[in-house]
Amino acid sequence: MSRPAAGRRLTPLQTLVIGQILIGTASWAALIAVQTKASYELHQQALFLAAVAMAWGAPTILLSPLVGKTIDSRGPRTVGIAATLLSAAASLGLVLTDGPALLWSMTLLSGIARAFAQPAADAMPSWLPGPAEHVKSSVWLGFATSVPMIAGPALAATLVATSGTASAFTANAIAFLLGGSVFLLLRPHRTPAGGESKDTPATDGQRGGMRALLAHPGLRVTITLTLIVWISYGALTPLEILYIKSVLHEPAGTFATIEMVFGAGLLTATLLIARYTSLLARRFFLPFSVLMVGAGQVLYSASHSLTFAYLGVGLWGLAAGLFGPACRLSLLQNTPTAQHGRAMALWRAVQSFGNLAPPTVAGVAAHFAGIQPTIVAIGSLVVITGAVAFTLTRSRPAAETPVPSATSAPQPEKV
Repeated sequence: MSRPAAGRRLTPLQTLVIGQILIGTASWAALIAVQTKASYELHQQALFLAAVAMAWGAPTILLSPLVGKTIDSRGPRTVGIAATLLSAAASLGLVLTDGPALLWSMTLLSGIARAFAQPAADAMPSWLPGPAEHVKSSVWLGFATSVPMIAGPALAATLVATSGTASAFTANAIAFLLGGSVFLLLRPHRTPAGGESKDTPATDGQRGGMRALLAHPGLRVTITLTLIVWISYGALTPLEILYIKSVLHEPAGTFATIEMVFGAGLLTATLLIARYTSLLARRFFLPFSVLMVGAGQVLYSASHSLTFAYLGVGLWGLAAGLFGPACRLSLLQNTPTAQHGRAMALWRAVQSFGNLAPPTVAGVAAHFAGIQPTIVAIGSLVVITGAVAFTLTRSRPAAETPVPSATSAPQPEKV
């Protein structure tokens, strides 16, 4: 995404990327601020914090069919405006909460709004005027969903430490309103660009909602790979800090450095893929990125060396930055244009499932098998999955999918 020349207006995609960064940052900051308020102000324990995490993430999973159908029928602009307004209201409501029940309720409201807002932004490029820029938008929206995973916690931690949780929730509300204003600035088609009109009879691929959507083999493969990679991320998340403390015997500050190295990998991947967009056209590229994710996780955890840990997490970040755009592009290419809202809602649901479901299982496994063997085993399973998918892709002859150029074409995160 090139920097606009002086006096030139932002392109719709550039505007959307800014909005997605603001919405995502506010969403992640809200979670951190809620957990802080629950722990330090309301003096709640681990069980309540788990309930808070479920309220924040579960709506994306449970409401996925409704979210996708609503975006495809009403359009992402309408859904995005309503969802970000609801998010802002929930953030302001969190300022006033004085008990665990109300805090949980406002978090649930925020989680419901998040379930609609993020897929709406994901699907928006398909509705913009002009040719569908799926390659370019996949690259830069991938970047826009990666940045908040670092910026959100950093914003919340800074505001909570300096001014308290109320200031964090107020800042979140402002960020949601600013991000939502992006939907007001964009003027999409009434139907997706290149898509079917609402008056066009539905084809077989458009009937049956999510079940029909998953009928396409290419989409099933992409969703399966997404599920496996995100499960590995969700399982490793609670173990990383313990690994750094108990295996590497490093201080807490090392964990922050590790996260910075991961972020550098994400940024490098974005710059690489923006420069060489033709890589996304390769059928093997998606499974290859999965293979790299697993290799990075294994390198990160297989030794007692901090140097190898840095190399591994850097490779993991690079692979994650490649994996996200490749996934989004594959989903859009294997889905009818008029169902891109459903595809993006399903993709977000799979990511949330990967974040929420595995931590408990990983904790139990680490208790019995040890922290390092558990992390190495998880990474090894991702390597095997990526290798199998890569082999099957390379052995099946098929014409490469043409990818529009980055200048004329329609269409990262720690995964």
